Amino acid sequence: TFGRCSFAPSRGELRIGEDLVKLTSGELALLRALAQKPGEAISRASLAEQTSTATERSIDVQVTRLRKKIENDPRMPIYLQTVRGVGYALMPD
Repeated sequence: TFGRCSFAPSRGELRIGEDLVKLTSGELALLRALAQKPGEAISRASLAEQTSTATERSIDVQVTRLRKKIENDPRMPIYLQTVRGVGYALMPD
């Protein structure tokens, strides 16, 4: 869980409160990869490899889209953090 969200990787379900959030296959793959190592920074290259995404830039786009779904203010993320010089980390409660 993180904030008002709960994620069940095995079912591929992201919920905000009781509401099921629709995720694209790319967003789901990214969230699963980040949820495997909560609180740890994962490089863009590693995320691209784990999610079968063609480029590291594609990861940035997926992160932006996912932030819009899970963060109260996507410009000031709390849960899906950028780790400067490394990549991204999912910060659970």
